Amino acid sequence: MTSTKSYKPIQRNLQNIHHSTSEAVLQAKPFYKRSRSNKIPQDLLGNIAILKFPRRTFWITKKLKARKFLKQNKQVTTVLEKTEKIQGRLRTAKTKHLAGIKTKQATYKENNCTFKFDVDKSYFSPRLSNERKMVADEIAKLISKAKSEKRKAKSAKSITSNILILFAGIAPYPIVIAKHLLSKKITNFKIIANELNTEAIKEAKKNIILNKLQKYITLIPGDANKLRKAKSEKRKANKIKNFDFILMPRPNLNDTFLKTALKLSKKGTTIFYHGFGTKEKVLNEIRKDTINKIGKIKIRKAGDIKPYEYRWQAQFKVK
Repeated sequence: MTSTKSYKPIQRNLQNIHHSTSEAVLQAKPFYKRSRSNKIPQDLLGNIAILKFPRRTFWITKKLKARKFLKQNKQVTTVLEKTEKIQGRLRTAKTKHLAGIKTKQATYKENNCTFKFDVDKSYFSPRLSNERKMVADEIAKLISKAKSEKRKAKSAKSITSNILILFAGIAPYPIVIAKHLLSKKITNFKIIANELNTEAIKEAKKNIILNKLQKYITLIPGDANKLRKAKSEKRKANKIKNFDFILMPRPNLNDTFLKTALKLSKKGTTIFYHGFGTKEKVLNEIRKDTINKIGKIKIRKAGDIKPYEYRWQAQFKVK
């Protein structure tokens, strides 16, 4: 009797253990499927693909997946792995070769423009392609509107729109905007592009020539905060003191650079500002550094940077 009584509880316990184990397996299945279906984060830069693998991924796994990627994407001839995050004011990252031709020179096309650059020496985001197109289109509309108002006023002098682009990098914003304006038959404009990274400046010069826009774009290297005091011969030659449009596709830094932008603006200047984090955070930092010197702020999402945090594009006019 004693052995029978002791046996029954053990049987019940074994049944419980079996039930809970199978239940745990069933619960784990969806997670397994999700992890297998997740795509590797990637940036396609024309001939180069940059992949970002999860931590602790075996080297041989990376190599095999890189070779498979090459076979599936015929336009890609080089696969690199992103080994470090984009960091610092120069916004540079490090990559490692995985498969294909050993090069870090990308040839990338977007919005009828061509760009060539070293992926390790200069920052470039293909994810902002649509954003660049949207901003270019908005500037074209604002210039056309100003011209229309001028015709109604029967003003004799022609308007030259002066555009400043801070944090210009290899010149994607200047080139896309210039090409878009020319496609709309707008030719009366000048673009000043400012960039701190000397390597990016070298590549920006080549890209401007490559896209045949030397007549419309001038590069001024150096710190954006020192631009107002710069004694650049090019700046003097252009005789530009204040701008009609200021673009600020800035990196995620503590400095907003808005005080510098205001010094380079005038009444009616339209500023396009990139902020990061929550919508409230971006609006607060704009209001803090502009001190009631601007009008209504139009703001929209321009991409995500991490879960629940976004890049925001804010547009406003100087009073």
